[in-house]
Amino acid sequence: MAGTVTLAVLGLMSACSEPTPKKEYAAPRSLCGVPVDPDLLSPFLPAGKTVKVGETRPVPSRRMCRVDVDGTWSVMADLQWWEEDVDVSTVVTANPETEKAPQSADDDFFYTGTGAVKLVKGCKNPDHARHLLYTSIQVNDSDLGDAPAMKKLSAAFTKAVERSRECS
Repeated sequence: MAGTVTLAVLGLMSACSEPTPKKEYAAPRSLCGVPVDPDLLSPFLPAGKTVKVGETRPVPSRRMCRVDVDGTWSVMADLQWWEEDVDVSTVVTANPETEKAPQSADDDFFYTGTGAVKLVKGCKNPDHARHLLYTSIQVNDSDLGDAPAMKKLSAAFTKAVERSRECS
């Protein structure tokens, strides 16, 4: 009898609980006009109904792409041109989600579960002579952080930037 009562109470509790939120939108296929695998971006996007991608250029050396879910920013991807003589540690500390990130073995890739900064190797652009291009990704919700997934997303995004019109 006690087992039956327990099952009945658990059944009532689960019937009263809120349904698990889900994603009712498709993850974007590009950021800053650069193709991105939606399966790599999706883990960093929260449940919600709508997704919107916006792009701005606050200064000529920076291109920002923001992914909003239900009107709240979720992921920010940046293309940042920095002067060649700027130390990579300055670039990293300018991106809050990577301030405390460990340095990669090749010195040009920093990432945590919620952010990444990566040098776009061999990228040249006549509008940015004597500058190096870095990609940056930031995730708003720390509960969605995943370092291995961030490493994959950042590496793929940076590779796509290398092949984009940004690197002419």
